[in-house]
Amino acid sequence: MRGIQYHVEGIVKTIQALLQGKYLIYFIPGTIITIIYWYIMYRASSLADSISLETGNSVIDKVTGVIDTGIDYFFSFIAVISEQIYIYVIITLLSPFGTFLAEQFDTQLTGKKFEGGFIRLINDFFRMVLVVVIAITLEFGFMLLYWMFSWLFPDIVDTIVYHLIAAFFFGFSFYDFHLERYRIGVLGSLGYAFENMWTMVITGSIFLLIFSIPFIGIPLAPILIIMISTVVYLRKEKLFPNTTDSQEKTQNESNSSIS
Repeated sequence: MRGIQYHVEGIVKTIQALLQGKYLIYFIPGTIITIIYWYIMYRASSLADSISLETGNSVIDKVTGVIDTGIDYFFSFIAVISEQIYIYVIITLLSPFGTFLAEQFDTQLTGKKFEGGFIRLINDFFRMVLVVVIAITLEFGFMLLYWMFSWLFPDIVDTIVYHLIAAFFFGFSFYDFHLERYRIGVLGSLGYAFENMWTMVITGSIFLLIFSIPFIGIPLAPILIIMISTVVYLRKEKLFPNTTDSQEKTQNESNSSIS
Protein backbone atom coordinates (compact mmCIF):
# COMPACT_ATOMS: atom_id res chain seq x y z
CA MET A 1 0.00 0.00 0.00
CA ARG A 2 2.81 2.40 0.90
CA GLY A 3 4.50 1.61 -2.40
CA ILE A 4 1.45 2.82 -4.31
CA GLN A 5 1.23 5.89 -2.06
CA TYR A 6 4.88 6.74 -2.73
CA HIS A 7 4.37 6.42 -6.48
CA VAL A 8 1.32 8.68 -6.38
CA GLU A 9 3.37 11.24 -4.45
CA GLY A 10 6.17 10.85 -6.98
CA ILE A 11 3.80 11.54 -9.86
CA VAL A 12 2.40 14.62 -8.12
CA LYS A 13 5.81 16.07 -7.27
CA THR A 14 7.08 15.38 -10.79
CA ILE A 15 4.13 17.15 -12.39
CA GLN A 16 4.51 20.09 -10.02
CA ALA A 17 8.19 20.48 -10.89
CA LEU A 18 7.56 20.28 -14.63
CA LEU A 19 4.68 22.77 -14.47
CA GLN A 20 7.12 25.20 -12.85
CA GLY A 21 9.26 24.88 -15.99
CA LYS A 22 12.01 22.88 -14.27
CA TYR A 23 13.95 20.09 -15.95
CA LEU A 24 12.20 20.51 -19.33
CA ILE A 25 15.59 20.65 -21.05
CA TYR A 26 16.11 16.97 -20.21
CA PHE A 27 13.43 16.00 -22.73
CA ILE A 28 15.55 17.26 -25.64
CA PRO A 29 18.09 14.37 -25.88
CA GLY A 30 15.31 11.76 -25.83
CA THR A 31 13.39 13.66 -28.52
CA ILE A 32 16.45 13.72 -30.79
CA ILE A 33 17.07 10.00 -30.30
CA THR A 34 13.39 9.30 -30.98
CA ILE A 35 13.49 11.16 -34.29
CA ILE A 36 16.56 9.17 -35.36
CA TYR A 37 14.91 5.90 -34.29
CA TRP A 38 11.69 6.51 -36.21
CA TYR A 39 13.68 7.56 -39.28
CA ILE A 40 15.58 4.24 -39.18
CA MET A 41 12.34 2.28 -38.70
CA TYR A 42 10.77 4.16 -41.61
CA ARG A 43 13.72 3.33 -43.86
CA ALA A 44 13.56 -0.32 -42.79
CA SER A 45 9.83 -0.42 -43.54
CA SER A 46 10.42 1.17 -46.95
CA LEU A 47 13.07 -1.44 -47.69
CA ALA A 48 10.68 -4.26 -46.79
CA ASP A 49 7.95 -2.77 -49.00
CA SER A 50 10.37 -2.36 -51.89
CA ILE A 51 11.27 -6.05 -51.87
CA SER A 52 8.31 -7.24 -53.90
CA LEU A 53 8.78 -10.24 -56.14
CA GLU A 54 5.52 -10.25 -58.14
CA THR A 55 6.03 -11.28 -61.77
CA GLY A 56 2.56 -11.93 -63.22
CA ASN A 57 3.24 -15.67 -63.41
CA SER A 58 0.88 -17.49 -61.03
CA VAL A 59 3.30 -20.32 -60.18
CA ILE A 60 6.27 -18.04 -59.63
CA ASP A 61 4.10 -15.57 -57.70
CA LYS A 62 3.05 -18.34 -55.30
CA VAL A 63 6.69 -19.08 -54.58
CA THR A 64 7.62 -15.42 -54.30
CA GLY A 65 4.55 -14.86 -52.12
CA VAL A 66 5.98 -17.28 -49.58
CA ILE A 67 9.29 -15.44 -49.78
CA ASP A 68 7.53 -12.10 -49.29
CA THR A 69 5.74 -13.52 -46.25
CA GLY A 70 9.07 -14.69 -44.87
CA ILE A 71 10.51 -11.23 -45.42
CA ASP A 72 7.55 -9.68 -43.58
CA TYR A 73 8.01 -12.06 -40.66
CA PHE A 74 11.72 -11.31 -40.60
CA PHE A 75 11.18 -7.56 -40.40
CA SER A 76 8.42 -8.03 -37.80
CA PHE A 77 10.79 -10.14 -35.72
CA ILE A 78 13.51 -7.52 -36.07
CA ALA A 79 11.02 -4.81 -35.05
CA VAL A 80 10.03 -6.68 -31.85
CA ILE A 81 13.60 -7.38 -30.85
CA SER A 82 14.78 -3.88 -31.75
CA GLU A 83 12.01 -2.30 -29.65
CA GLN A 84 13.05 -4.24 -26.54
CA ILE A 85 16.72 -3.50 -27.08
CA TYR A 86 15.90 0.09 -27.99
CA ILE A 87 14.36 0.69 -24.57
CA TYR A 88 17.59 -0.35 -22.87
CA VAL A 89 19.65 1.61 -25.40
CA ILE A 90 17.60 4.70 -24.58
CA ILE A 91 18.16 4.21 -20.85
CA THR A 92 21.90 3.76 -21.46
CA LEU A 93 22.35 6.70 -23.83
CA LEU A 94 20.36 8.97 -21.55
CA SER A 95 22.13 7.78 -18.39
CA PRO A 96 24.47 10.83 -18.15
CA PHE A 97 21.46 13.15 -18.38
CA GLY A 98 19.51 10.88 -16.03
CA THR A 99 22.31 11.08 -13.48
CA PHE A 100 22.26 14.88 -13.52
CA LEU A 101 18.46 14.97 -13.43
CA ALA A 102 18.22 12.58 -10.49
CA GLU A 103 20.85 14.55 -8.56
CA GLN A 104 19.19 17.91 -9.21
CA PHE A 105 15.73 16.62 -8.31
CA ASP A 106 17.12 14.96 -5.20
CA THR A 107 18.82 18.24 -4.21
CA GLN A 108 15.57 20.13 -4.73
CA LEU A 109 13.67 17.68 -2.54
CA THR A 110 16.23 17.10 0.22
CA GLY A 111 18.77 19.92 -0.04
CA LYS A 112 21.58 17.35 -0.23
CA LYS A 113 24.54 18.17 -2.52
CA PHE A 114 26.35 15.55 -4.57
CA GLU A 115 29.88 15.52 -5.92
CA GLY A 116 30.02 15.37 -9.69
CA GLY A 117 32.68 15.69 -12.36
CA PHE A 118 33.51 14.33 -15.79
CA ILE A 119 35.22 11.19 -14.46
CA ARG A 120 32.17 10.24 -12.44
CA LEU A 121 30.00 10.84 -15.51
CA ILE A 122 32.08 8.37 -17.49
CA ASN A 123 31.97 5.86 -14.64
CA ASP A 124 28.19 6.21 -14.39
CA PHE A 125 27.82 5.53 -18.10
CA PHE A 126 29.86 2.32 -17.99
CA ARG A 127 28.05 1.27 -14.84
CA MET A 128 24.75 1.69 -16.66
CA VAL A 129 26.07 -0.43 -19.54
CA LEU A 130 26.87 -3.17 -17.01
CA VAL A 131 23.46 -2.81 -15.35
CA VAL A 132 21.71 -3.03 -18.72
CA VAL A 133 23.69 -6.15 -19.68
CA ILE A 134 22.71 -7.76 -16.37
CA ALA A 135 19.07 -6.70 -16.79
CA ILE A 136 18.80 -8.02 -20.36
CA THR A 137 20.52 -11.30 -19.50
CA LEU A 138 18.37 -11.97 -16.44
CA GLU A 139 15.15 -10.75 -18.08
CA PHE A 140 15.48 -13.00 -21.11
CA GLY A 141 16.71 -15.81 -18.86
CA PHE A 142 13.59 -15.64 -16.65
CA MET A 143 11.36 -15.34 -19.71
CA LEU A 144 12.98 -18.40 -21.26
CA LEU A 145 12.61 -20.32 -18.01
CA TYR A 146 8.91 -19.48 -17.83
CA TRP A 147 8.42 -20.20 -21.54
CA MET A 148 9.56 -23.78 -20.97
CA PHE A 149 6.54 -24.31 -18.70
CA SER A 150 4.14 -21.79 -20.25
CA TRP A 151 2.18 -24.52 -22.04
CA LEU A 152 0.73 -25.42 -18.64
CA PHE A 153 -1.02 -22.04 -18.30
CA PRO A 154 -3.63 -20.04 -20.27
CA ASP A 155 -2.43 -17.34 -22.67
CA ILE A 156 -3.57 -14.57 -20.32
CA VAL A 157 -1.12 -15.85 -17.70
CA ASP A 158 1.70 -15.60 -20.27
CA THR A 159 0.90 -11.94 -20.88
CA ILE A 160 0.86 -11.14 -17.16
CA VAL A 161 4.07 -13.04 -16.37
CA TYR A 162 6.02 -11.55 -19.27
CA HIS A 163 4.86 -8.07 -18.26
CA LEU A 164 5.87 -8.58 -14.62
CA ILE A 165 9.33 -9.81 -15.62
CA ALA A 166 9.92 -6.92 -18.03
CA ALA A 167 8.55 -4.33 -15.57
CA PHE A 168 10.76 -5.62 -12.77
CA PHE A 169 13.99 -5.31 -14.73
CA PHE A 170 13.12 -1.93 -16.20
CA GLY A 171 12.38 -0.76 -12.66
CA PHE A 172 15.74 -2.14 -11.53
CA SER A 173 17.50 -0.16 -14.28
CA PHE A 174 15.96 3.11 -13.11
CA TYR A 175 16.55 2.63 -9.40
CA ASP A 176 20.23 2.05 -10.10
CA PHE A 177 20.49 5.82 -10.76
CA HIS A 178 19.64 6.45 -7.11
CA LEU A 179 21.56 3.54 -5.64
CA GLU A 180 24.71 4.66 -7.47
CA ARG A 181 24.22 8.19 -6.16
CA TYR A 182 24.18 6.85 -2.62
CA ARG A 183 27.28 4.71 -3.25
CA ILE A 184 25.61 1.32 -3.54
CA GLY A 185 27.49 -1.14 -5.77
CA VAL A 186 25.96 -2.96 -8.75
CA LEU A 187 25.47 -6.20 -6.82
CA GLY A 188 23.97 -4.21 -3.96
CA SER A 189 21.68 -2.55 -6.47
CA LEU A 190 20.53 -5.92 -7.76
CA GLY A 191 19.98 -7.12 -4.21
CA TYR A 192 17.93 -4.01 -3.46
CA ALA A 193 15.78 -4.72 -6.51
CA PHE A 194 14.94 -8.26 -5.38
CA GLU A 195 14.26 -7.04 -1.83
CA ASN A 196 11.78 -4.49 -3.23
CA MET A 197 10.28 -6.48 -6.07
CA TRP A 198 6.84 -4.86 -6.09
CA THR A 199 8.34 -1.39 -6.06
CA MET A 200 10.37 -2.34 -9.15
CA VAL A 201 7.27 -3.81 -10.81
CA ILE A 202 5.09 -0.76 -10.10
CA THR A 203 7.75 1.66 -11.35
CA GLY A 204 8.50 -0.48 -14.41
CA SER A 205 4.78 -0.81 -15.20
CA ILE A 206 4.33 2.97 -15.12
CA PHE A 207 7.35 3.26 -17.41
CA LEU A 208 5.93 0.75 -19.91
CA LEU A 209 2.54 2.49 -19.79
CA ILE A 210 4.05 5.88 -20.61
CA PHE A 211 6.42 4.35 -23.15
CA SER A 212 3.47 2.82 -25.03
CA ILE A 213 2.03 6.27 -25.83
CA PRO A 214 2.57 6.71 -29.60
CA PHE A 215 5.51 8.95 -30.56
CA ILE A 216 5.74 11.03 -27.37
CA GLY A 217 6.01 8.07 -25.00
CA ILE A 218 9.61 7.31 -25.92
CA PRO A 219 11.13 10.68 -24.95
CA LEU A 220 8.76 11.18 -22.01
CA ALA A 221 9.00 7.86 -20.20
CA PRO A 222 12.68 7.79 -19.09
CA ILE A 223 12.66 11.35 -17.74
CA LEU A 224 9.35 11.02 -15.92
CA ILE A 225 10.31 7.68 -14.37
CA ILE A 226 13.67 8.98 -13.16
CA MET A 227 11.85 11.79 -11.36
CA ILE A 228 9.07 9.59 -9.99
CA SER A 229 11.49 6.92 -8.80
CA THR A 230 13.60 9.61 -7.11
CA VAL A 231 10.67 10.45 -4.85
CA VAL A 232 9.84 6.79 -4.24
CA TYR A 233 13.45 5.95 -3.33
CA LEU A 234 13.77 8.93 -0.97
CA ARG A 235 10.50 7.99 0.71
CA LYS A 236 11.39 4.33 1.08
CA GLU A 237 14.80 5.18 2.53
CA LYS A 238 13.33 7.97 4.73
CA LEU A 239 15.68 10.58 3.31
CA PHE A 240 13.28 13.51 3.14
CA PRO A 241 14.27 16.22 5.67
CA ASN A 242 11.85 17.44 8.32
CA THR A 243 9.31 14.72 7.72
CA THR A 244 7.82 12.03 9.90
CA ASP A 245 9.71 9.38 7.91
CA SER A 246 13.10 11.05 8.35
CA GLN A 247 12.42 11.72 12.04
CA GLU A 248 11.57 8.04 12.51
CA LYS A 249 14.82 7.02 10.82
CA THR A 250 16.83 9.45 12.95
CA GLN A 251 15.14 8.15 16.10
CA ASN A 252 15.84 4.54 15.10
CA GLU A 253 19.51 5.35 14.43
CA SER A 254 19.75 7.10 17.81
CA ASN A 255 18.22 4.13 19.60
CA SER A 256 20.64 1.78 17.83
CA SER A 257 23.66 3.85 18.87
CA ILE A 258 22.48 3.97 22.47
CA SER A 259 21.94 0.23 22.61
